[in-house]
Amino acid sequence: MENVDSPRGVSIRRYSNSSECDVIVAIRHREMVVRLPDYSRAVKWAQMESKAYKSPFTYESEEGEHE
Repeated sequence: MENVDSPRGVSIRRYSNSSECDVIVAIRHREMVVRLPDYSRAVKWAQMESKAYKSPFTYESEEGEHE
């Protein structure tokens, strides 16, 4: 059984100095990060992951610095 307090969800991190975006899937205290070339592909990927894992997905994005 899954812990209620475990982080779960799908989010997108956008970088201010690049068109690349990361899709972050958080399930059971683990994160999977997929880097995609642009925001529209990131949204499609995030929607697919959200359906697959039955996790909430919001269109809010975090701003980050590109590494």
